[in-house]
Amino acid sequence: MSDTIEIDLSVITGPNPPYVKVYLDGKIKIFDGLLRKPKKIKHKMTLVDRLNIRIEKSGKTNAVVDSGEPQDISVDRVLLNGMDQHPDKFGEFQEKNNPYVDDKSRRGNHLALNGVWTLDVPVFRQSFKPDTLKEFRDKFVDTEIACFGCSFTYGLFLQSNETWPFYLSSRKTKNFGFYGNSISSILGTALWYVENFKCRKMIILLPHPCRLQLEHSDGSIHDLLPNHSPEVEKMFEHVMRDIVLFGEASLMVSGYANGLKDILRKINSVTELHLSSYQKDTYDLLPQLTSGVCNILPFYQTSKDYEFAKDGIHPGPDHNRIFANQIRPIIGG
Repeated sequence: MSDTIEIDLSVITGPNPPYVKVYLDGKIKIFDGLLRKPKKIKHKMTLVDRLNIRIEKSGKTNAVVDSGEPQDISVDRVLLNGMDQHPDKFGEFQEKNNPYVDDKSRRGNHLALNGVWTLDVPVFRQSFKPDTLKEFRDKFVDTEIACFGCSFTYGLFLQSNETWPFYLSSRKTKNFGFYGNSISSILGTALWYVENFKCRKMIILLPHPCRLQLEHSDGSIHDLLPNHSPEVEKMFEHVMRDIVLFGEASLMVSGYANGLKDILRKINSVTELHLSSYQKDTYDLLPQLTSGVCNILPFYQTSKDYEFAKDGIHPGPDHNRIFANQIRPIIGG
């Protein structure tokens, strides 16, 4: 599946505009010329495991400096598959070949002098493989409303009758949540479900994108939960390092956003699909990820006003009851 890279550049310049070259992957030139006005660049290609952008800026001559003319470029936006790559946070500008000043490196997205700006970020891929061997709350059967998610859906440290699927409708729902699930494993299993069983409606409560479904060299599949899966984290140390360094939600989901959208379309083509999340970063991305394909439910909110599960972290029965009451009029369960 091809990736779409978008770069938005703005410029403040006098009569001598900067000369700019923009490269992808170190060798694919996608722009070469004077930058007199804002520029939107869009390019499609299949990335391997990183997004690498290099912007070469020149034109800040002695005459331009002496005249006091501005010649500033800002990398306003970089999107991968429609998702923000945070150039202001992860970009780096190497100031080179400038009159009167020494070479210097600066973090950010502002290019005032001559030099080379780079953005080099990982691309996180996901395979969305079904994980049907876990002991979900309920066994896979046809149902009116199929509920998928992780521990917040499963109801970790709670009884089955204290979960939000039960409160939503004890007669019409089935709880296919399992603790520690990633977005990839949840959606892969949900797609497998509609291909093998029937439900009139489906609700999926998503975790944070930093949870990843990873395949080891021996073929085994693992869900990586940062800071909660030490054995898996050790197994995939390079992935964990990238999560720590580049753990912005939009960046992490961008590499598998196209596959995610495709799965949502497939599920929604056979059942009425509703999405929510208890993670604010994930929830804020849902409008971009769903693109009107399915319904977005209210955010799953926890509150210190209500008792949590016995671990003090997972929601208690009252949280689940409130969420169920909130979404029931929308679902019609």
